[in-house]
Amino acid sequence: MKKLFSIWAFALIAVMSYAQQQGSAVADPEAGALLEKATARFRSFKSVDVDFTLTTIRPKLKPDEADSKYTSNDNGKLWMKGNKFKIAMNGVDIYCDGKTIWSYNPKTKEIQVNDYEESQETFSPTKIFSVYKEGYSYQIKEKKTFGGKNVTVIELAPQNRKVSYFKIDVAVDDATNDVIESKIYEKSGVRYIYKINKLNSAANLSDEFFVCDAKKYPGAKVVDLR
Repeated sequence: MKKLFSIWAFALIAVMSYAQQQGSAVADPEAGALLEKATARFRSFKSVDVDFTLTTIRPKLKPDEADSKYTSNDNGKLWMKGNKFKIAMNGVDIYCDGKTIWSYNPKTKEIQVNDYEESQETFSPTKIFSVYKEGYSYQIKEKKTFGGKNVTVIELAPQNRKVSYFKIDVAVDDATNDVIESKIYEKSGVRYIYKINKLNSAANLSDEFFVCDAKKYPGAKVVDLR
């Protein structure tokens, strides 16, 4: 559960992160301007409904083994409204109304309830609007065609060496300033590729949508950890 939350959070960091602090090792003006446009565009959405695919690539144990043996693909959904969000992937549902977070795991048939807190270790979707103020180096990595679109890939490196990843590649659509893919490089050798398949910026979401109703999960045990 926590891993799913963290993976999604890293992807969102990649969507909206760029460094503004002085003293960055690399501060490419072109990359910074493009990331700022992407940030402004995403912040203009009052609510969003996103379909995404998360590809996980694990290090091979033997060089001659097939790539497919170490690659998995998972489809998921994200809904956001202000400081509220919901994530759904592989039967796991995470709700947050800005104060409380509920996590349903179908394997354990439990709904865990916690106070909502953010930390440097685990970012939430709502932090995408402030994380850019933290330290990142950034530069243009390459320009290429991706899915028939002209995109610019920006490489970001965290100045905080304690985080579990050492860089993030962000692909931005040159025409729309939309982020269409992010690739997270973990120090463990695992790679996470997050691709936005569809983004609806006109979603009409009620506040109640972000509150977990235990009745929707028959037989689930509610574990209140507050």
